[in-house]
Amino acid sequence: MLSYKSLTLSLIAVSAVLMIYNILKYRSIYLLTNNLLEKKEPLLNKASRVHHLLICFFCIGYFVIFFLLLNDRSIMSDLLVAIIFLFGSIFVFLDITLQIKLFSSIQKKHQSIIERNEQLNKTEDAAIFTLAYLAEIKHPETSHHIERTSNYVSLLARELQKLPEYKGYLTERYIKDIVKSAPLHDIGKIRVPDSILSKPGKLTSEEFEIIKLHCEYGADILRTAEKKLGFQSFLRIAIQITFSHHEKWNGEGYPRGLKGNKIPLSARIMAVADVYDALRTESYYKKKVSHEICCRVFMKEQGIHFDPDIVDAFFRCEKAFAEISEAYYERQDDPQLKSQNSTIPIKPAFEQSNSRLAP
Repeated sequence: MLSYKSLTLSLIAVSAVLMIYNILKYRSIYLLTNNLLEKKEPLLNKASRVHHLLICFFCIGYFVIFFLLLNDRSIMSDLLVAIIFLFGSIFVFLDITLQIKLFSSIQKKHQSIIERNEQLNKTEDAAIFTLAYLAEIKHPETSHHIERTSNYVSLLARELQKLPEYKGYLTERYIKDIVKSAPLHDIGKIRVPDSILSKPGKLTSEEFEIIKLHCEYGADILRTAEKKLGFQSFLRIAIQITFSHHEKWNGEGYPRGLKGNKIPLSARIMAVADVYDALRTESYYKKKVSHEICCRVFMKEQGIHFDPDIVDAFFRCEKAFAEISEAYYERQDDPQLKSQNSTIPIKPAFEQSNSRLAP
């Protein structure tokens, strides 16, 4: 068993070794502190040097005490104890001061990063809407389509999130991404001739096949963007929506004829939002219909065109749909659009073959 003296010497030796390690590591801490600080502060630099010197002082003190005890020399005096306590207090004070300053700087940098991320998100959102408007800008009758459909998608996703079977899948991140992706659902239409997109009335079979290609065109555009980006982002969901939002629950949609749950959830949500807005918006080739007729259409098409769960979600928030539609609908008060289309024969959306339920 170790004697009292041996135990004391062992503790001092271990403390000295740890202090040497602290001295070696302190330089990296000092450099890190300077890098994190918003600006160089001479007073803080001096405090850091004093702090470093105190560590060295304590280390030397350990060795002095160790060798004095080893040689049975008396070392303790009131003055020495007072000096140790004084330097110990200074050491702790400087340590706390440096840590407060360091953490304060980290907090400021963290806040700065948050603000920059918010700016980047706003810039990203603006870029998305600008890109989406490329497919919409030539067709004023679809004014505000991308804003409305984004709002509808958000409503549907929030309603589905309340259900136990969707709660784990529809995370806040997923909902944010699907709402951000929604404006891009028709981006592929920039590659479809205007003569087809703006044609009043029924499309020929050949024209309808061309317009159906906008799903693949849009997905190709976004895949190229995703490849350039180099990491997974909201574009993964945007590709799903763009490619599959015209698929039908019964497998009779396009471009792949996917059926049921094989259609991505994001695209199934988009389908309801897109068709509702198409029905509620007057265009070159169809009249708009009332909210009540839309409700009847969804009830009829539940389990045929649309996912039954999403239609149920629609009926739980259909009043909010109607409010959004009325708030954005401006075409009745636009004389220019009225005059442009006054001579065009317009048919209700669900009375045409090759009808375009979505603009």
